[in-house]
Formats: sequence, C-alpha cells, structure tokens
Amino acid sequence: MGGDTLSSRLGTEIRDRQGLTYGIYSYFAAGQVAGPFVIEMQTAPEDTEQAIQSAIALLRQLRQDGVSENELKTAKRSLINSYPVELANPDVVAHRVLMNAVDGFEVEEIREFPRKIEGITMAQIDEVIQDLVQPDRLSIVSAGPV
Repeated sequence: MGGDTLSSRLGTEIRDRQGLTYGIYSYFAAGQVAGPFVIEMQTAPEDTEQAIQSAIALLRQLRQDGVSENELKTAKRSLINSYPVELANPDVVAHRVLMNAVDGFEVEEIREFPRKIEGITMAQIDEVIQDLVQPDRLSIVSAGPV
C-alpha cells in the first residue's frame, strides 16, 4: 500500500498523479499484539483534506479489491533486497535484536526474516487486509489544519 513512497499505491496516486505530497508511507505498528495501521504524509495545508480523502479512498479500494500478485512480488522483493543493506548499520542490528527480544522472538529471527517474507501468500495478505484495514474506523491526526 505504501511502505515506500516511490513504489506504492499511496505514492503513485497521491504523490505522482495528484501531486499532493512529497512523501507518503504506510506500515503496521505492531509488536507483541496487533497495532494500528499507520499512514504518514507531508502535504501543504491547502492540500491536506484532499490528500486525506484520497488516502481513505485507496484504503477502501484495497479492502474491496486486495492486492495483485505483482504488487505482492514487488513488495517481497523490496523488503528482502533492502534487508541486508539495513543490517549493515550496527544501530539497526541492535534495534532489531532489542525489539525481537521485547516481542518474544528468538535471536535467529534476524536470519529467518527474509525466508518468512518470501513465504507470505496472497491468502494471508487478503486475510490481513480484511481483519486489520478498516477505512471506516480511522483516527486522523494532523500537525496542521485539516
């Protein structure tokens, strides 16, 4: 949906097509239990409402239509290919080890992560979308006018 501005639905639609934001990202803020699905963006005050409504429309579309096989393959490839680069930073390694411990994962989780990403199926993605993406139950927080 929007893990990366340049290769996501949010980035393609809200940044590239509509020109409403410089950067837009989404992620699940999860730990030991399911956390919120977050969309973050930076936009001009006069574009805020339109950008928010466009993001909500994309969430509704995602819930209705799901993701394509190509989107899933692209997301997997992006996560798997960027992972070794991230782990080249000792601060990132330390943070991942710490958070894995906090979340109850074994130390080996760092090595297993790419294999687990590769194993994600369309059925799992569809289930997560239906369970956790709720465009009619949003909390919107803005640091400027809405």
